[in-house]
Amino acid sequence: MVEIGIIGQEKDEQVKLLKKRINEKGEKAVVINFRNFPKKKKLFLNEKKIVYDNVDLMNINAFYLRQLGYLFPIPPKEITKKEWNKKYNKYMDFVTNERENLSLKHSLIRMLDREKFVVNPYDSFNYHKLKPLQLYVFMKNNLPVPGFVAGNDLGKIKKGKMIYKALGGGIHAQLVNKKFVNENKETFKERPGLFQEYVKGKNIRVYAVGDEVIGAGELISGPQVDSRIEQKGVKVVELPENVKEITIKAKNLLGMHFSGVDFMRTKKNEYYILECNPSPMFYG
Repeated sequence: MVEIGIIGQEKDEQVKLLKKRINEKGEKAVVINFRNFPKKKKLFLNEKKIVYDNVDLMNINAFYLRQLGYLFPIPPKEITKKEWNKKYNKYMDFVTNERENLSLKHSLIRMLDREKFVVNPYDSFNYHKLKPLQLYVFMKNNLPVPGFVAGNDLGKIKKGKMIYKALGGGIHAQLVNKKFVNENKETFKERPGLFQEYVKGKNIRVYAVGDEVIGAGELISGPQVDSRIEQKGVKVVELPENVKEITIKAKNLLGMHFSGVDFMRTKKNEYYILECNPSPMFYG
C-alpha cells in the first residue's frame, strides 16, 4: 500500500476530497497539519528522520503540499495603537517564536523535497508569492503574458490601461485610474505593488498534471475586474492545442508537477497567461 501525506488542514475541502480519492484507490492518506505546532504537537528532525506527532515522515512515499503558510515572520493582522501598547511584549515574543517555527517547518519541507516526491516542490510552491519572478520567467521564455511593472513608481503606470495586483496576494485586483492613483499615493510610499496591462476577456482556469492537461473551465463571475469577488460557477471549455502546450510549458518552467494555470481569453480568442497556481482549488 502506498502512503501519501497531505500537508494541510483536515477541514480544508480540497484536503478532504484528495484524501477520499486516495483512499478510494486503495492507498492510505495521512493529513499532516502544522497548525497545532508547537503548542500541541511535537516535531523533531535530523539527517535521518523527520518525526511529527509520532509519525516518521520519511516512511511516507509521497506528499501533496496544499498549504505552507507565509514565508517570513509577519504580524497576523493590523493592530491599533491601543492594542500595540497593550500587546507589545506579546507581539515581540510572537515574532521571535515564529521565526524559529518557520525555520524548522521550511527546512522540513525542503528536506522532504530531497528525499521524496513532493507535489509541488518547495521552490515551485513559493512562486505563488513571487508573482514578478513568475511573470519574468514566462516572458523570458516567450510565453504570451500581459506586460507588467512592479514597484512603487506611479509615474510608470499607464492609467486606465493597467490593473493593480498585490505582489504576494491577499488583495483584490483593481483598475488603475486617476482615482486609484490619488487614493493610493501614500500607500505606495510604504509598499510596492504589481501593475499589469489590462486584458479584457474571460478568465480560463486550466488544470494540468505532468505533461497532460486534464480539464479547463471558464470562470463565470460578476462585472468586477477581479473574478474572485463574485464567482457564480464554472463552464467546461475545450482548449486549442497551442494553449495546452503553453500550459504544460509554463508549469514545467516553474517546476510544478500539478497546477491550475490561469489565462485571460479575449474576444479574438487570444490567450494570455496570468499565473500558475501551485495549490489550486479543485473541490466542487
